[in-house]
Amino acid sequence: MISHPIHNHQSGLTLIELMIALVLGLLLVAAATQIFISNQQTYRVTEAHARLQDNARFATEVLSRDIRAAGYSGCRTIENINVVTIAGAPIPANIDANTIISGSNAESATTWSPAVSGLLGTVVGGTDVITLQHAKGCGATLTGPIGSSNANIKVFAPNSCNLNANDVLMISDCTDAHVFRASSVSNESGGTQQNIAHAISSGSNQANHFCKSYASLPQSGSCGAGNAKLYGYDAELLTFSAVTYFIRLGAGGSPALWSYEVGSATAQELVEGVENLQVLYGADDNNDDIVDRYVTAKVINDAADWDRVISAQISLLMATLEQNLTTEPQVVAYNGNNITGNDGRIRRVITTVVGVRNRVQ
Repeated sequence: MISHPIHNHQSGLTLIELMIALVLGLLLVAAATQIFISNQQTYRVTEAHARLQDNARFATEVLSRDIRAAGYSGCRTIENINVVTIAGAPIPANIDANTIISGSNAESATTWSPAVSGLLGTVVGGTDVITLQHAKGCGATLTGPIGSSNANIKVFAPNSCNLNANDVLMISDCTDAHVFRASSVSNESGGTQQNIAHAISSGSNQANHFCKSYASLPQSGSCGAGNAKLYGYDAELLTFSAVTYFIRLGAGGSPALWSYEVGSATAQELVEGVENLQVLYGADDNNDDIVDRYVTAKVINDAADWDRVISAQISLLMATLEQNLTTEPQVVAYNGNNITGNDGRIRRVITTVVGVRNRVQ
């Protein structure tokens, strides 16, 4: 008699077993997908927030640098030096203690006090504007005294000025300073010195003479007896900056921090993601180098107190460029109001106080 071995190995799966396996597989896939999505969202939030912080750091550094330098004119503060402007418009005719730091306060979505220049383009409504003036040292010292009030200026080279025709410059000693526009710049003596002319520019009604006062500026001829300023070896040539910072829509369609250098053809976008700029000015009412009040540009302007400003409080409302980063609307307290963002952007308020170093002893 022939016996057959018992077949005890599994030859298939039941329908129930197959369904359980599919469910377990789907659960594993769902869990892995959820982990991936969560990690991806965490990465997006972290990257966007890091970029926001970098933008905020850059914006505050740029603003702080020019606020600290406001009024720099060489070896003395601008209150203690006689500054005469012979550069034509749009360079301000007067550069003094009332102009080195100034601004405009947003009164509404369409009005500012004082009014903003049309050269800035379309400033975002409700945002402030600040303007700062100062010279920048660049290692350009005179090779010799200036022989006449309209003589060319010769400085040692090389230097870091990067001088070009049409640049706005300042020549200064510890007594006087003149702001002028270079009509031409040329290298001489094998590149060891530069020759800077300051002839009357086309369409300008300003003279090209270094005279000691506005009253003695001629339209032709000379400054007159005793009125010429003949700079000597102790004078220094500096570049001059009159820059305005404001908020305007950037190339990507979001608000950005812009700057406009007086005399430039167009404004320049500096950093995106800056939705608002608010400025309060610290006024010293009793000349003790201590801020007595922080007020808006309108208050300072109405009282003609720009010469009392010794610091500025800058407040920036920063936003990420990416949307859909938050699961619910974010509420941020800014400038006395609660701002609710419904676009999923992360917003942060960055505030810093910067002293005007050339006014604080």
